[in-house]
Amino acid sequence: MAAASPSQPATQLANNNAADGLKTVGSNSQLILVTNNGYNTSKATIQTFERDSSGKWNLVLNTNGYVGKYGLTREMSEGGKKAPIGKFSIGTAFGQVGNPGTRLPWRNITADDVWVDDPNSSLYNTWQSRSATQGQWNSAENMTHPLYKYGFVINYNTERIPNKWSAIFFHIGTSYTLGCTATSESNVISILKWLDPSKNPVIIQTPIQELGSF
Repeated sequence: MAAASPSQPATQLANNNAADGLKTVGSNSQLILVTNNGYNTSKATIQTFERDSSGKWNLVLNTNGYVGKYGLTREMSEGGKKAPIGKFSIGTAFGQVGNPGTRLPWRNITADDVWVDDPNSSLYNTWQSRSATQGQWNSAENMTHPLYKYGFVINYNTERIPNKWSAIFFHIGTSYTLGCTATSESNVISILKWLDPSKNPVIIQTPIQELGSF
């Protein structure tokens, strides 16, 4: 979920090889690492890493980005305007002007596409056709949001637990979000082209202070 606010520079990680110290990525060969300094800031550093044949992580991209308006949390709730802390797999890539060259599963957004954010609906936290599901939910986000020109789904709350938040994406943005992660259009396109499902890519989002948990 996205929104706008004045942009500010992100806090950079002092260690550009932060992936080398992670303990939970043994089965992954591509990593997106999203960090902020503390829990309550929307400013973030986004880094991408790829593992080489010797098992070492190499930095591919180091840039600024944004998370939720009120930062990161492990206690997500619908309407909380925070982004989730955790390690998540990467879902469907999407866009409004055609596939830019990603190898991820791709879905073109149409005016009929919505993401259901009604926690009382059996379709909560799923991408649906508005016309086919009208009456099965009371609230849904239009996928034609301008910031969804390019992006991908972060597989958060795939169990669809009511009120644990929905529609968590990686998308275009120049300011805080309402729960998603955002960076510039050129960065999003670059990351989409780089991601390779055969390398089991994941995204880890955490305050720098919790890097040791991953």
